[in-house]
Amino acid sequence: MQKASFLITLAVLTATGCKKDDDKETSLIQDSFNNQSYYLVEPGNLERGPSQLLGTGAVVMAAPLNSILSQDNFGLEFTLAEGGSLALITHSTNGLEQGLTVQFDRTGTELSTSIKADGSGTSDHVLEGIDASGTITLAVDVHNNETPAHVLIWNAAAGSYDEEAALYNSERDEEAPGQGQANLWGLVLRNADLKAVTLDAAKFSDE
Repeated sequence: MQKASFLITLAVLTATGCKKDDDKETSLIQDSFNNQSYYLVEPGNLERGPSQLLGTGAVVMAAPLNSILSQDNFGLEFTLAEGGSLALITHSTNGLEQGLTVQFDRTGTELSTSIKADGSGTSDHVLEGIDASGTITLAVDVHNNETPAHVLIWNAAAGSYDEEAALYNSERDEEAPGQGQANLWGLVLRNADLKAVTLDAAKFSDE
């Protein structure tokens, strides 16, 4: 992804007014999904539309998170083909590197999650009560201001966002292996159909 990372850097620098000597145009594809602008990091075979990303590929959102130490909630609505996966990568570089990855994998009707950061990862944890053969709606909190990051995952259809209702809580189930190191975020699809994604303030507060 080094070439993609370099091209995205050009785009970001140009957009923020930090111009290169020759103001070269970037060939990296920019598009929008759910009214959010993104750059195509890995084209794969993604079918792209204003309300759907379908297939295999990777995107990085153009708008950054508030800071490296931000606390955010990511709303996801998606389906997975058998053996498919969706990875949410937060607090990353523009090439989706050095971030914290929350990955979801389908095996039959089971949906499992794992967390990766700093070159390490957790074991797979099955999210109880989720039917992976249908449409999946999740709310994912990532508190990157904690060491290691605090990750909570809820069934968004249930509408309850306390620690006890979390399908996965990294402080209860398995500690995250680290933190993200930057302030961008994106998604990696593998035989997935992403129908909606939202970014909001964290649902849970330790205060």
